[in-house]
Amino acid sequence: MLLFALPFHSKSQGTDSLAPKRWYQPDGVVLQYAGNMGFLSFGPSYSLAKNKLNVELLYGFVPKHDAEEVLHLLTLKGVYLPIKEVKLNKDYTLTPLRVGLGASYYFNDQFPLTWKDGIPAGYYWWSSGVRVLGFAGAGINRNFGNDKTIKRLSLYSEIGTYDLILTSWVKDERLTLWEIANLSLGARVKF
Repeated sequence: MLLFALPFHSKSQGTDSLAPKRWYQPDGVVLQYAGNMGFLSFGPSYSLAKNKLNVELLYGFVPKHDAEEVLHLLTLKGVYLPIKEVKLNKDYTLTPLRVGLGASYYFNDQFPLTWKDGIPAGYYWWSSGVRVLGFAGAGINRNFGNDKTIKRLSLYSEIGTYDLILTSWVKDERLTLWEIANLSLGARVKF
């Protein structure tokens, strides 16, 4: 995971200070298990708005044993941190709430962006190739200091769902919240 981001992280020649950060340089990397973004997903993360908002671009995959064929996904995920972190001690903080939205695109003919011939136009309101995700969770953070290459390690969990199953829940009173929810676990390294 760290190797993916190392080309973006550089020091200026002859000094110990970091070179000015370019707009495309992430300030972290994420590795996540589950959450409707693939069995595993990983990618760069960007902190915005004084660390109140993270934007992540994650590549995910689902192995063949969990699907008809290996699935590849690309997810754009926005994470909002509305509540101030709680300091637990000198090195650890608690993020009591993380909420967000995302959109996942499946790179696969099994899930096209448009419906095939034979299905009347407008019959389905969604594309089978794109999912809209929503989630909420919490995290714990280990701070290493601003003078270190790795400044922070955050471990988090999220409970989430996605558009189609949420729509089914609204229409079918037999479905419970537990049947439409998923749990994901992840780590974010900030440098």
